[in-house]
Amino acid sequence: MALVYKAECTLLQRVVAIKILRAQFSADGEFVERFRREAQAAASLSHPNVVNIFDVGQDGDIHYIVMEYIAGRNLKELINEEAPFPLNQALRITLQISDALRHAHEHNIVHRDIKPHNILMTEEGMVKVTDFGIARAVTASGYTQTGVVMGSVQYFSPEQAKGIPVGPQSDLYSLGCILYEMLTGEVPFTGESPIAIALKHLQEEPPLLGQLAATYPKRVVDLLKRALAKDLEKRYPSALVLSKDLQEILGLKPDQNKMEDYPTQVLELPLELEAAPTNNPTAEKKGFKKSFLSFSIIFASLCIALGLAGLGYLYLIPPRPEVTVPDFVGFEFSEAEKLAAENGLKLNVVKREANERVQPNGVLSQVPKAGMIVRRGREVDVVLSSGIETVLVPDLTGKTLIEAEILLDQAGLKRGDVYSESNKNVPKDRIVRQKPAPNTKIQKGAAVDIYRSLGPEYVEVPNFIGASLLKVQSELASLGLVFNNSVMYQTSPYQKGNILDQRPLPGEVVPLNTEMSFVVSSGPAGVNSEPMAEENGTYQGATSEYLFTPERDE
Repeated sequence: MALVYKAECTLLQRVVAIKILRAQFSADGEFVERFRREAQAAASLSHPNVVNIFDVGQDGDIHYIVMEYIAGRNLKELINEEAPFPLNQALRITLQISDALRHAHEHNIVHRDIKPHNILMTEEGMVKVTDFGIARAVTASGYTQTGVVMGSVQYFSPEQAKGIPVGPQSDLYSLGCILYEMLTGEVPFTGESPIAIALKHLQEEPPLLGQLAATYPKRVVDLLKRALAKDLEKRYPSALVLSKDLQEILGLKPDQNKMEDYPTQVLELPLELEAAPTNNPTAEKKGFKKSFLSFSIIFASLCIALGLAGLGYLYLIPPRPEVTVPDFVGFEFSEAEKLAAENGLKLNVVKREANERVQPNGVLSQVPKAGMIVRRGREVDVVLSSGIETVLVPDLTGKTLIEAEILLDQAGLKRGDVYSESNKNVPKDRIVRQKPAPNTKIQKGAAVDIYRSLGPEYVEVPNFIGASLLKVQSELASLGLVFNNSVMYQTSPYQKGNILDQRPLPGEVVPLNTEMSFVVSSGPAGVNSEPMAEENGTYQGATSEYLFTPERDE
């Protein structure tokens, strides 16, 4: 929507960021006015976790916003490099975003496009949420077309996927998607198309929730599930409630949102120091020195003991011999296990992946890699092939073409060729049949051909070119077409009796019982100059082009 420039304010001598609206949006007066009002509303926000807006204005046809410049990276870049995050870090980032949303919602501003790309991270690790109000300005203008939903599909709320009006709880669902991504390194849903992802937001649960439940405390998983609830009644009612839950899990007092690992605590003083007379400075110093000396002796003793233990481990215990890691990739797992045992190693299966090139239970990859030097007894992590991934073909009968495409997309399949045929029992444009048939197991990603009904009164003309005239004549009636009893023959290099052209043309949709006429090959010129036999009321000539119409049956 905009271009962003790094600039220097000549008045205050500070670096700022200037967002300039693109020309295609600047040409619409109503949009510009809404954009300006929304930008001014965003400028009214004042919160440490919101990017400050310094100015909103216009210079000729250029509409701009001057905002705080953040020297750092966005959260998406950080996730790509470091995810999954430690739990404490992920929750603290979520808390800061939630606090920013609470402040915005209290000022009647709904972000509508919360995603890691719009979360800036300062070099000190502080969160700065940006682009408040921009998505709302778009939605409020004429740029929202029928069937078009604003936002980023991987962080859509179910309300956005349905295309219905959204409120503050939509931002909280998107924030739940971000927390999920920080903890897993994966977005909640992926798919081959935006519509497939949007449907998953409406119908499915994120696939790694079970893994998170086995890894993190129940309170954390419950919080994530509530943020990602598809039903608004079950989702967090406000960012304030979400922030309070985050603070309780982190052990923070209200509004105590710092970036250190632990909140400030009151520590107990040593007993000897507490017992020293408070009105005797000399006694206090002696008590402190005595306590410090005792602590130093204990600490030094522990260090010496640990050092001696380390030396004993290094020099007294003989190390295990080293081996070179073999290349297990391509081996069947049982064979790879034997090879590993021969080299004093063990295999650990970390996961299985579908692969059409490697047989089931074949090794796809390994860590450490082949050729590395390791100690005997080391475990080598391997990924095994589950073979070709197959899926069940959904039943498309009676569905519209769009409904069929959605079902195929959900099943991991593609739409193949679409044919049309007359059918008195299936309404027009509904699917009559399909290839392969429903509930057939086929390779994931394969295509399914669809046969769509033309209704009871029309038929799509097949392609007869290249086929034998005799064979086509016998099939026409079953297809709802009629042979018009006249044929044009012409010499050609093709086998005599084969159809060279037809009317109506292939693919035309015509009424039932439409007559068909054909141009048929009489074979190469000069090969046979004698007239060919009469066949089914037609005569075949041997030269050039003739149209024969029998006057009587003989």
